[in-house]
Amino acid sequence: MPEPALLNGSSTCWHTDGEVAARPGDIAENILDTTHTSVVHAGYLRQASHRQPVRILAEAGPDWIAARYPTSAAPGGWAARMIGVGGFMIEDRFRAPGIAEVTYSGSSGPAFSARFRLTPRDAHRTYIAATFAVAGKGIAAAIKLSALKLFFLRIFAQDRAILEMINMNLAAHGSAPLLYTPADILRPGIDAILDCRKPLPPPSPLVLRV
Repeated sequence: MPEPALLNGSSTCWHTDGEVAARPGDIAENILDTTHTSVVHAGYLRQASHRQPVRILAEAGPDWIAARYPTSAAPGGWAARMIGVGGFMIEDRFRAPGIAEVTYSGSSGPAFSARFRLTPRDAHRTYIAATFAVAGKGIAAAIKLSALKLFFLRIFAQDRAILEMINMNLAAHGSAPLLYTPADILRPGIDAILDCRKPLPPPSPLVLRV
């Protein structure tokens, strides 16, 4: 069955792939954790000093789980402004068999979306095939996406450095139990879906600092 389009209407896409020495659940949580972008990627999307409490709505279905952030959580950094994110809502979604999606939507519909297909290579390595899309066609959309490529390559490098430390932590503390914190909105559901179980709906609404 073909994948649904990332954006309705005309769009310009970029495809990339690679491997990361981390498990699908850890990678999916990293992709869909909007709360970490103020600190880990400070300056690109948000500043840590500008974090504020936002009301997050979460829901789940038989094989998917999602969190939606209001316009007050919209990024304001230089990379975000390239796609006109100001005033846009954010949706982070994970669905079977191992697909993480992020979408920014405004009054005229989605303006940007990204899809990551996660395939485990072994117990500690994952192949990622990613697609990014911005609304529109032509030179303006192509320039916008080219600029975003540079941004995402930097973000990927920062996230990879963190993700590839997890295996070392597991080796050192492998017997420690896995604990979920309030900020791990989607992680319990991600783990359930990867285990072929129905995810439980997360607490909703939930207020976190973004």
